[in-house]
Amino acid sequence: MESLRIAVAVVFTVLPIVLLLGFFYTRDVRREPRALLVATFLLGTATPLAAVLFEGILWAVAGDAFGVVSGAAYGAFVVAAIPEELLKLLVIAGFCARRRSFDEPMDGIVYGATAALGFAAVENAMYVAQGGWLVAVLRCVTAVPMHAAEGAILGYSVARRKLLLRRGAVWAGLAIAILVHGLYDFGPLALVGAGADEQALAAIGPFWLAFLGLFLVVAAGTLIAVTRLVRRL
Repeated sequence: MESLRIAVAVVFTVLPIVLLLGFFYTRDVRREPRALLVATFLLGTATPLAAVLFEGILWAVAGDAFGVVSGAAYGAFVVAAIPEELLKLLVIAGFCARRRSFDEPMDGIVYGATAALGFAAVENAMYVAQGGWLVAVLRCVTAVPMHAAEGAILGYSVARRKLLLRRGAVWAGLAIAILVHGLYDFGPLALVGAGADEQALAAIGPFWLAFLGLFLVVAAGTLIAVTRLVRRL
């Protein structure tokens, strides 16, 4: 039984990464060099280590100064979303956008999603190692697609700035990615912060439900928008 659980965890950890990489790669009419995509993915896998360092510093600076709701918001948007999305953006803008093959808007989406899936691969392994097969299944249909969508948004915004000379495009894309990421992380962090305290759980209930509803709307809208953008490009 234990071997079956391990097998399920491994499959659901790796499968969404492979499927999403294949989805974005095959949707590109003028496909990118595979060696460059591999390099982008590997650079993406290095970013979680830097993210852990920055997140530890941010928690140490002000993590104890908040209540349950405000602490969850600080953790979701400031500690997690900002460093992680900035690191993905660094790979896309600092490495991918400097390559000669980055010459059309669709390239930004492909490279952005690839970098983000590199990040997601390592993060997935870390969470699944702690939480087991159920965490792998849940993240397969939630966290991994959201990382890919956020990376695609960042990559497209970089492409708009580089190729179409749209000022402010990168900042707009970064803001959207941070918003989506923060909304995703808020719910779990609020529940962790409340713990088993029934009064705390009752107090955060309305906020939690409101953020959950907002996240579902934003997440669905983001995934639909990215899919339509890929089809158009």
